[in-house]
Amino acid sequence: MCGIFGYVGQPGPVGNDVLRALRTLEYRGYDSWGIAVGHDGRIDLEKRTGKINGASVDFADAEIGFGHTRWATHGGVTEPNAHPHLDCEGRLAVIHNGIVENFRALRERLEASGHRFRSETDSEVIVHLLEEERATTADLAAALAAVVRRLDGLNAVIAMDVRTRELVAAKTVSPLVAGIGSRGVVIASDALALRGHADRVVYLEDDQLIRLGKDGLVLYDRASMREIPAPLAPLHALVGDAELGAYPHYMAKEMAEQPAVLERLADEGVDAVERLAGAIVDAYGTFLVGCGTASYAALTGSYLFSRIAARHINFVVGSEFKYHEHFIDPRSLVVALSQSGETVDVIEAMLAARRRGARLGAIVNSEHSTLDRMVDLRVPLGAGPEQCVLSTKAYTAKVAVLLLAAHAVAGTLDRGRDEVLQAAAGLREMLAGPWVDRVRAVAETVSRTDHLFVIGRGLAYPTALEAALKIKEVSYVHAEGFAGGELKHGVIALIAPGTPCIVYAPNDETRGDILSGAMELKSRGGYIIGIGPIADPVFDVHIETPDVGNAAPLVNALPAQMLGYHAALRRGNDPDKPRNLAKSVTVK
Repeated sequence: MCGIFGYVGQPGPVGNDVLRALRTLEYRGYDSWGIAVGHDGRIDLEKRTGKINGASVDFADAEIGFGHTRWATHGGVTEPNAHPHLDCEGRLAVIHNGIVENFRALRERLEASGHRFRSETDSEVIVHLLEEERATTADLAAALAAVVRRLDGLNAVIAMDVRTRELVAAKTVSPLVAGIGSRGVVIASDALALRGHADRVVYLEDDQLIRLGKDGLVLYDRASMREIPAPLAPLHALVGDAELGAYPHYMAKEMAEQPAVLERLADEGVDAVERLAGAIVDAYGTFLVGCGTASYAALTGSYLFSRIAARHINFVVGSEFKYHEHFIDPRSLVVALSQSGETVDVIEAMLAARRRGARLGAIVNSEHSTLDRMVDLRVPLGAGPEQCVLSTKAYTAKVAVLLLAAHAVAGTLDRGRDEVLQAAAGLREMLAGPWVDRVRAVAETVSRTDHLFVIGRGLAYPTALEAALKIKEVSYVHAEGFAGGELKHGVIALIAPGTPCIVYAPNDETRGDILSGAMELKSRGGYIIGIGPIADPVFDVHIETPDVGNAAPLVNALPAQMLGYHAALRRGNDPDKPRNLAKSVTVK
């Protein structure tokens, strides 16, 4: 949520540079945007609602500037609420990710002191607090350090002083990364935005503050404001993976990349998987933690460990973990699943686990992310950048890691590798034209409905939950996933004639029971879309998937991804940027 990019350096078209960088951050989700450029002792400001798309800006050449994409929390989607925010004098500007939880009390005091607010946001209090601190200190960095101490919540803040031509930044959990390039210094909420601007980077930690000026960057210990060495590391950007190429949308590209991601994990990810398996064996209680799609991958993992390794693994939704943390002790292993490595609910869960002495692990796609840097044990997904807001290839990669880890615990890792490779081969066949054409035809039916239901049992139950999520978040069709056995406990009351019902029917011990549930749905008028290796007369339409045993969740993910994608296109939606959603959920 929200994207940040800032620059200080050689004079040039800074406004256009910032705009291009903001485009690389669009995947994070936003509803308005703005840019501030320091020019001739003043701040030139441009703020707009809606998407950047083909927008252009007209700023004079400058040495300093920054920009922000906003996902609304406090205050509506309006130009005044977009960032950057200015102080009363017009000398200082601030951009902010996160939520200032005590902003009401701060704002009331500031307004009583005569400060003029131009927005409804919590973010604007920061720049007015900074204005007050600057009245007592000439040092912008020291002033920001004092302001940050007064903010409650998880925040990332960058402040600009147009007269001293410097940026200063600090953060709590919400990510920031700064870099040095040939033309100057830069800072962003995601290293992806630093491509072409920096070749060495430093990831800001919570107890640090950074200053960016014409002489480079300086890192400080935030408590003492003592200068500390900046651990600069090379920026390795997978440029090709982040580009759309010949695909019409990133979602289409990332669905098509899934077979290669699975093959790479089976071939190159074994060492990390074995380390994870060893930690699980050594632990007295393992918890898998994730949010959204990652939570359904984690839930799938709990079934896989039971089925393959006869081992109980706990699953907890990231935002609910703090209500379960009383079970955690130094013998526990807590493993977080995340694509971005910046999901605030997951980070908070891991901080809680750390406070209780647990060992921390991560199955994460983004190297050097907050999650990746904070854990003791990491399994990199290596799926490459995901630009679509919806997660596809990272989801199947997480499930594949858990499948391999379950086999490693059971001592059957070679069999697990074979299952993942069989799933990858099956996905390649499915991605061919005839299978996609069939799914596209079914998506026509999905696109015309208001409600849709998905059922599964056993290993297919979390797949049903993930399928419903994929369809509703991209097509905006109301979709719900259920355990097949729960139909008679209330759900079946929602079935009306013509209601599309997706039924996951893998060739395993659940098949007979799930087909009985499908018959119950059909007898109430449901339109049955069967997904599985074998057709059945109860299906009104059958989407065939390969029979790959324990790896069924890997191939069963694709039909729902494809249904959601093509239904979204039918309904005129942008599959890469669904409304109201953000790729990286960095606010609570």
